[in-house]
Amino acid sequence: MTVDLYSLNMEKGLHYEAIVTTLNEDGTPNAAPMGVICKGPDQVVLRLHEGSHTIANVKREKKFHINLSRDPLLFTHSLIGNPPATEFAEEKYGFSLKNAYASFFCEVHHEKKVEKEDAMGDNITIMFHSQVQDIKRNRKEYEPLSRAICGVLEALVNLSRVQRAPAEKKREYTDRLKEISRVVNHVGGPKHKEAMELIQKEFEIRIKG
Repeated sequence: MTVDLYSLNMEKGLHYEAIVTTLNEDGTPNAAPMGVICKGPDQVVLRLHEGSHTIANVKREKKFHINLSRDPLLFTHSLIGNPPATEFAEEKYGFSLKNAYASFFCEVHHEKKVEKEDAMGDNITIMFHSQVQDIKRNRKEYEPLSRAICGVLEALVNLSRVQRAPAEKKREYTDRLKEISRVVNHVGGPKHKEAMELIQKEFEIRIKG
């Protein structure tokens, strides 16, 4: 069967938020929200920062699954811990997520190290250029991301960075989180609001760390 990311309504050159599942060294699954760039019908680039479990797993295994979802709790659990074991589906290699509307298996064919300075200081990113080998569709129809899930994703980005941010940036993240929370609670449903509650609690822990 022909692999075609465009059939998932992905477009070449666009950056998507997804959940990457990788295999830990002990054989257990790991899930983390990550950005992925569509580079063609069967090509993606995974952008990872040094220091995470995900980058260690991808460097070692050279394989991973991309899971497309709009579930705010699935994204949240993937960042602040791991989804429950019942959320994972065992595949021929590794694991995908059962409740993703689609997932695809990728193999890395080369990687590129990018170093730059930004608001967080010196930043090292590894770009994993990868071939999509297989697509699994769990649903026939796909809906665009809502404003609420986008708010949850933005809050998760702030949450993932707040511990290593300087004091001024921490204040900025705190103010930003308040505004995101206001929007999500205005336009979101029960899952979005529950996700924001979890994020706010974790944010208070991390900002003091």
